[in-house]
Amino acid sequence: MIGVILAAGCGRRLGRDIDLEKIGPKCLLTIDNCTLLERIVSDLVSSDVDAVTIVIGYKADMVRKACTTLERTYGVRLNLVRNGDYLSTNTAYSLNIGLSGIHDDVVIFNGDVLYDRAILDNLLKIDQTAIVVDNTKPLTEESFKVKIVNGRIEEMGKTVPIVNATGEFIGISKIAGRDIGEAKRLLNALVSGDPNNYYDFIYQSLSESGNLAYSFTNGLKWTEIDDIRDLRYAESIAGIAAGARGRF
Repeated sequence: MIGVILAAGCGRRLGRDIDLEKIGPKCLLTIDNCTLLERIVSDLVSSDVDAVTIVIGYKADMVRKACTTLERTYGVRLNLVRNGDYLSTNTAYSLNIGLSGIHDDVVIFNGDVLYDRAILDNLLKIDQTAIVVDNTKPLTEESFKVKIVNGRIEEMGKTVPIVNATGEFIGISKIAGRDIGEAKRLLNALVSGDPNNYYDFIYQSLSESGNLAYSFTNGLKWTEIDDIRDLRYAESIAGIAAGARGRF
């Protein structure tokens, strides 16, 4: 299994309140004495991944420096690939780069997510392509919502009416090796249509075959960090991260 971490964006909304020029991309935010990037890498290593690919862009040199330390600390090979167009593209473009050359099972993280380790453990127990969906958190207009009907994603995105939504896709997912080829084809189509697309939409297409599974959070804590309120919430729940994690 391969890990892919998307960490190319510059975090414009959060950058209005904190100095990301000094900190670097959101994956380098330190919460409870540990960066988001180190949390993910540590979890992947303890889940016996073979390698980790990190898609970088904004402040790429800062991520490279952090990764040099992480490689020594965790004894893992970190493959850094650059999205040189990070200012004018979105996550579909970055994931398309990140999956290049990968043919095995892959677990994918948005680099700005803090999560209970049990969320990852539950996802990895599923032996097929699957996404993590929060089925308990109150939804907002900004939530990336999914409407699941008979095992298929009928609608997804921020525009899905809250009353219709099953929950929110949290930015952690897994693509089985047998589905990688189709996932890449779908990503190419998304990027060709609009380089600012979210990769999330490939799962709506993959669900049409009935082979997409869902790992529900069932109240386990997590948050993406888009703005200062998210960051403060992440700091308040940082202690929920289970399992031993190393430190710089």
